[in-house]
Amino acid sequence: MKHINTPEELYEELDKLNKEHTVSQFYVPGKGTFTLACEEREKTIKEEMEEDEELREMINESRREYREGKYVTTEELIRSIDEKDFFK
Repeated sequence: MKHINTPEELYEELDKLNKEHTVSQFYVPGKGTFTLACEEREKTIKEEMEEDEELREMINESRREYREGKYVTTEELIRSIDEKDFFK
């Protein structure tokens, strides 16, 4: 069993986890034995865009519109909401 003595060693152990190596057992002096299971890594936005054509188009369209100045600031959005919508 691995002995983890520093935060750096713990980060190294976490970095080793992947789809093939999903479980790690280690001992931390003064704390005890730990079993760490990596269930699934979250995908990055870039990875999700590569997999989902509709999402990719939606983000690209949003970027285009932002560059063209077709957006509303948060302040403008708040001012556009009528108070009566909040107090129904």
